Amino acid sequence: MVKPGKLFQGDKVGIFLPSSPIKQEYRLNGLDEIRDMGFIPVEVDNISADSGYTGKPADEIIRDFEELMGDDTIKALWAARGGYGSNLILDKIDHIAEMKPRIIIGSSDVSFLLWRVMSLMNMPVFYGPMAYSAISDKGYDRENLISVLSGNYTELKVGGKVLRGGKAENIVTGGCLSNLASLCGTGFFPETKDRIILLEDINERPFRLDRMIWQLSESGTFSGIKGIIFGEFPGCFKDEKEKSMFYSSILKYFEQFDYPVLYDMPFGHSSFTKTLPLGIKIQIDTSDFEGIGISEKGVI
Repeated sequence: MVKPGKLFQGDKVGIFLPSSPIKQEYRLNGLDEIRDMGFIPVEVDNISADSGYTGKPADEIIRDFEELMGDDTIKALWAARGGYGSNLILDKIDHIAEMKPRIIIGSSDVSFLLWRVMSLMNMPVFYGPMAYSAISDKGYDRENLISVLSGNYTELKVGGKVLRGGKAENIVTGGCLSNLASLCGTGFFPETKDRIILLEDINERPFRLDRMIWQLSESGTFSGIKGIIFGEFPGCFKDEKEKSMFYSSILKYFEQFDYPVLYDMPFGHSSFTKTLPLGIKIQIDTSDFEGIGISEKGVI
């Protein structure tokens, strides 16, 4: 993996729109919050575009992405929000493989783009809060975000719960569960072999979550991995009993393997989301569990 540069106070960050249209109140709050962190937000042209399902058509998303990636004054690219749309450009951005590594931040629907960038550019990306959604709502851990974007990976500790114990140390990938499942059978499915997989989503009923996990299981995804990190899945369970039943039921998909399975990890859709670089090595040890941590080797 080729490590992107660090982000410092006073650096410019490019805000782009790879998915659904934004809401103006979220935009204004997000801009204020980013400035308050000490960064200078630079929006792409026509950031408030609305093409229906997506904010912009695919050719404009690609143009915006290329312009930000090619601008040496822009130190990070920050997705405005998720929703739908970033999958529509996956077959049109192969040429970015030759571009300079740069910090790219997003989650939810932007998982599609993050995985493609990781594959093409062989660099870590940042699974974190988006500029005009979680940042706007202040539903994120600012200290963690700034620390990670500043390159302080080795200090990261993120708590959660243990569904099944064990030890693992390897590269982490993954993101939005529904996005990952939808890539089964396509040429864009990200590398998962020997990886620790993050899976999270929002507002999906338990049977839908089970179906997507079943799909990944039947595709062979779980047979070659080193561990699983489940997110908090807000809006997916009507109560704690239903949540407990869900996690008990999905253990069947992993019973033939011996890797650790964690849950309730605050990534992606979360009331107080953490930022995690994908493409770096992390450690899990549930014998004395304090959460996941970054390997001292950092990026490999």
